[in-house]
Amino acid sequence: MGRMGGSGEADVLVIGAGPAGLFAALELARHGVRARVVERAPQPHRQARATALQPATLEILQRAGCLDRVLGASVHVGFARVFDPGLSCVSELALAGAGCPWEFQCSLPQWRTEQILAERLTELGGAVDRGISVVSVTEREDSVLAGLEEADGTRRQVEAAWVIGAGGAHSATRASMGEDLVGSTYPGVALVADVRVTCGLPRDGSALIGCPAGYVFLAPLPGGRWISFVGDLDGQEAEALGRDPDPAAVTAAVGRRIPADLIRVDDVAWASTFRMQRRLAPRLADSRRFLLGDAGHLSSPFGGEGLNSGLHDGANLAWKLALEARGRARPGLLESFAVERTAADRQVLEVSDQVHELAHAAAESARTGSFPAPPSPEAVAALVRARSMLDVSYTGSPLAAEYVAPPGRTLDGPGPGDRYPGRAGLTGTRHTLLLSGDVPEGEVAPLRRRWRDLVDVVPASGAGLTPGAVLVRPDGFIAFRAAPADRAGLRALDAHLDSYLVSLAG
Repeated sequence: MGRMGGSGEADVLVIGAGPAGLFAALELARHGVRARVVERAPQPHRQARATALQPATLEILQRAGCLDRVLGASVHVGFARVFDPGLSCVSELALAGAGCPWEFQCSLPQWRTEQILAERLTELGGAVDRGISVVSVTEREDSVLAGLEEADGTRRQVEAAWVIGAGGAHSATRASMGEDLVGSTYPGVALVADVRVTCGLPRDGSALIGCPAGYVFLAPLPGGRWISFVGDLDGQEAEALGRDPDPAAVTAAVGRRIPADLIRVDDVAWASTFRMQRRLAPRLADSRRFLLGDAGHLSSPFGGEGLNSGLHDGANLAWKLALEARGRARPGLLESFAVERTAADRQVLEVSDQVHELAHAAAESARTGSFPAPPSPEAVAALVRARSMLDVSYTGSPLAAEYVAPPGRTLDGPGPGDRYPGRAGLTGTRHTLLLSGDVPEGEVAPLRRRWRDLVDVVPASGAGLTPGAVLVRPDGFIAFRAAPADRAGLRALDAHLDSYLVSLAG
């Protein structure tokens, strides 16, 4: 049996080298913790799979140091459009005005996203061990025992302090926790394909086309390609397509819905049929095992949030696990992962479900020519922020609190638990304490000394920033705010830090 954690080894075992596992490992590395990543597949895949990277995800990729590569490799999608059977645009939703530096989705095949994340992991000293399957996961009192099987059939056991299950919907880690993905399956079967088509659709947005025989969804990919969903397959059509349809079958499925003189399929690189899911594990963690990405939740691809949620899971967990590994976390810190991400993933599922229903309703309206009254500007703005995943909040978390004087005063702007609007510019790995207004250094100095290796104290100014003190967590969410940042406010902030962190001063 091998014990992880020795010279050159790691205390964290990450199961799965998909986006969630790779991102968790690189974020751990960025925070000074080496993780071992094992992946069953002997070679990286070349399938498009999940392709949309949302604006909120671009912010955390910027913090992780790999956004420039994503921006350069992807197609930037700023619109979601609906077309009628003749390809006339009947509605358009723009992501502009979402309220972040990048008001568009990056459309990129999943294999390329994984390649970029793996490159960044390598730069940080990590690597992926391929051709290794995890056959068992057993939690012990102070460790987790994992049974590994190599490609040649050799089996051995390794011991890790923590295990991150990011191996997809059929997760060995989740099974070891006795958990199931609870929820429902959407009606019908859909076809997904990576295609090259001849059409007149604009490549600055996605296109949902309502057709008499069912919808066709197209979103641009690099290299002139498109990711396509073909829906409302009847039982006979789904059975004829099979699990892995051949190119002729994909071409025929699109052709049954849209005439070839409007959209002609020229090439099919990859295709699969599947059923859309809406599911969440009741527990995303216990004391030493954590579920990320599809291991913990599944959502409709119409929301384009599944892959993104996995990356946000990793961003939430990594800094907490790193502090735990360093002995600088109180028990509540690591426990907050499941509390926060369960609530956030549940919200993502609700938004994804809403987008799924809206997409089907829009396709039906485009098909029939019967359109409901347009939503209000406020409803459109809320939908854009929700689709961009910018409204995810940890309000109500034990890590979110504030001091406001006088009591009962209401503060504007983002509050404790909310995303800090300028988080993309905070690329460090510590907490950041932003001080605005007249805050005497004599009052700040004791706090600065006590938390000197865990908190960076910086002056701040700008519109929308609450005068006083705003504490931003390493993942870019607001942990605490004090208004004003007087002696009582800074003492309250110090006590909040002490509730989940261990200072060098004790």
